[in-house]
Amino acid sequence: MESDLPSPTSSGLPDAEAARRALGEVATSRARVADSVSSPWWFHSGLGLTFALACAAISLRWTDWAMGPFVLAVLGLGWAIRRTSGVTFDRYTSTPDAARDFGAYLLACLVLASSGMTLEWGFDVRWAIAGAGLVAGVLTVVMGYRVDATVRRELRAGR
Repeated sequence: MESDLPSPTSSGLPDAEAARRALGEVATSRARVADSVSSPWWFHSGLGLTFALACAAISLRWTDWAMGPFVLAVLGLGWAIRRTSGVTFDRYTSTPDAARDFGAYLLACLVLASSGMTLEWGFDVRWAIAGAGLVAGVLTVVMGYRVDATVRRELRAGR
């Protein structure tokens, strides 16, 4: 692999100007990658809607046939975003702050799901799982955009 850097000086090291140009190119490249990792509007909305509908299916007792399409929808959204963005990476754990935000999101979804199940199955509160799923769906959209912004910021900062 060849470098675009000018040949080293007599000391064997590039001069200061060449090093500054190389660092500038790295920053430009990092910013270009940060711009390309942004998710299209339909990705987070699709995930949120899919989660909300899956929870509604649980409340309706339609899990026998609804979970297959749910899994296919999530996998399809993942495939579609890789195709449209041209970038394949785990956006939710790719940087330290994104991983922290994603961990908080997972914990919140776990609390929502367990609360909904306890209310609906333990105390016969109808539509509790669907309600929890709706909140988790909105949280999925909000946290998805937040994680995208965090990843862009951290990539531009060189993390």
